Amino acid sequence: KTAVISVILRKAMLLPKGDYQVWENFSLTLPEDLTFGPGIHYLSGANGSGKSSMITKLLLPRLLKTSSTYSVYLEQQMQVQLTAVKAYASVVQPRRTIDTESETIDFLLDNLLCAWQKEPRPCYVVMDESLFAMRVLDFLQANLPSFSLIYSAHTQLFKADQTILFEAISPTRNEVYVSRP
Repeated sequence: KTAVISVILRKAMLLPKGDYQVWENFSLTLPEDLTFGPGIHYLSGANGSGKSSMITKLLLPRLLKTSSTYSVYLEQQMQVQLTAVKAYASVVQPRRTIDTESETIDFLLDNLLCAWQKEPRPCYVVMDESLFAMRVLDFLQANLPSFSLIYSAHTQLFKADQTILFEAISPTRNEVYVSRP
């Protein structure tokens, strides 16, 4: 069983090279395929460079269509997410109180771990400028043998296995590529 789990966890999500129109007057160009396998992936770029757009328009739709993975998304502005998780938790765990972003994250990570323990699959956690990034990383490292953490932040918060840069080509197009040392 250990060998099977090891093979399952090494799967990677591929974002094929190409031009992606993410908004009416804004697109992202990927000059080469982007692969998100196990490890830490840091999305780096200026405000307005397309990091959040890539997360919401390209990464999340692919992850949500893939039933063979688990995915957790921690939004930049968590108030709506907190309300949704609070409502969901009131049904599945009626005695569990969720009133803060921190409690929301705990609930989502606990659910991820419970699901993974029942049926191991690749786990993707996507964070868009989360204030709890280090706490999330600590949880993942302590509880999962392998995971993919994809995060955007104004500065690099911890060592990444892959840094993905967002660079302006024109006012309506940015290029997205893996930083090469």
